[in-house]
Amino acid sequence: MDQNVRTIIFDLDGTIYQNVSFHRTYLHFLLEGTPWAKWETSFVEFVDDVFAGKKLVMNRFFQIEQVQVATPHEVFVALEQSICPSVRYEEALTRPDLIYLGDAWAVVTFLGEKLGLLEDQRGDVIYRRVRSHMEQEGMVGNHRLKEAIYNLSQHCKVILMSNSYEATAKEFLRQLGYEDVFPNLCSSANKPFDMVPKLEELDPQVFAEPETVLSIGDHAYNDLMPIKQKRGRTVWINPFQDIERPECDVELASLDELAGFLDRLTVDLKTG
Repeated sequence: MDQNVRTIIFDLDGTIYQNVSFHRTYLHFLLEGTPWAKWETSFVEFVDDVFAGKKLVMNRFFQIEQVQVATPHEVFVALEQSICPSVRYEEALTRPDLIYLGDAWAVVTFLGEKLGLLEDQRGDVIYRRVRSHMEQEGMVGNHRLKEAIYNLSQHCKVILMSNSYEATAKEFLRQLGYEDVFPNLCSSANKPFDMVPKLEELDPQVFAEPETVLSIGDHAYNDLMPIKQKRGRTVWINPFQDIERPECDVELASLDELAGFLDRLTVDLKTG
């Protein structure tokens, strides 16, 4: 990455904070009180295999229509058969029947949709319960990354863009100790659909030189593809090994790796 960067967009969950085991709590709450509860261990093992690149294919589109099945094996077969390998980014934007398995949240959501367990606001209730459990376990922000983002913000425009409501995003940042890190917060961003328009609202000239825009995120469809379509640059945060890789300019695995990348970028911007 060179010195020609003026705007950097950060995703929130999975990008400045990582938790690669929350799916176990999510699946417990998802299956609790349903006929599937007795098979919780099988579902956890299946999702673990997805993250290991052994089942499904992450970073692909899948159909989310509900299925009628009787055993975990039938569920897993139905999930595998729902892949849509030839869907392109532009088509996906008009397909509400699709989900992109771009991160851990998408994988467990996909499973819940296929089983019909997220209807009537149940999905929102599960999400809140998981978030509460994560907070109770203790959410600690990466201090090195916090310092790296702050230093970077002295040399270019830094934007945090989240699909969460403003109150939710701010509370999340408070829990991480990041409440004063981002000078620009864009909440309820509706990524990927409204990512570009919302950035242009913040700065009408943001894509006048698209190569100066850098997006950093863990969900390629939401965070990276809209910027790549505008010929901007992208950094993919990926904590998993052996999964399919989307197109990106840089791939990083951990928050410490991201902090190191940002430190080097800051030096380039200062000296450039």
